[in-house]
Amino acid sequence: MIDEHRKDDRPGVLLARDFLVGLLPSLSGILTTNYDLLVEYALGTKRFNYGERGEQLTGRGPYPVSQWLNPVVLQGTMPLAKMHGSISWDLQGRYTDGRRGITGNALIVAPTPEKARPPALAGVWDLASQILQESTSLLVFGFAFNPYDTGLLEHLKKYGCHIKEVVVVDKSPKLDRVTQVWPGARVVPLTPPFEEGTGQRNWCAKLADLLAGSSNGAQWTSLAVG
Repeated sequence: MIDEHRKDDRPGVLLARDFLVGLLPSLSGILTTNYDLLVEYALGTKRFNYGERGEQLTGRGPYPVSQWLNPVVLQGTMPLAKMHGSISWDLQGRYTDGRRGITGNALIVAPTPEKARPPALAGVWDLASQILQESTSLLVFGFAFNPYDTGLLEHLKKYGCHIKEVVVVDKSPKLDRVTQVWPGARVVPLTPPFEEGTGQRNWCAKLADLLAGSSNGAQWTSLAVG
């Protein structure tokens, strides 16, 4: 469950939470092609929405009876566009858990060549368009910009026409592919941290300084993949 307290026992979720919450003031939105619920676990329903603040999810909250007493509602202001779907979605709705991925009914798009946005996810891609249009800078995590992802890359290029700066966090960044999408943007590679503890904190501080040193008034979007 997105709001279940057991998620706080997972070190990876806590690291993601601390990192993302620190970025929220700088972000206009989050795009991802991942199906998992890491972003949802990290932010909780009080910090994000799928494009409509106040949307009610199907399923229970942190306690077994909370489905009936307190329906789970997305209250956050941060829009999250899951462009390839989610293990917590199906054609009937959106849920507080990822069991659609177990049953095989999840609304997801396989990582195969595509030339157009998936019809069932048209609203999600519209949200991604809005986020991109409001952004001048992009923070990318582990996205390879694979040439076969034609539909997604064309979407990023078309609606990210105001992008002037792209920070690519990757141990092996494909900078030439980034410049093909945004030929006029400043592209900055940043190696991810490999050390826990102090090493990670120093890296996060370096990233914070990098964001703070960008052009005044920059509206950042985070593209989270991997």
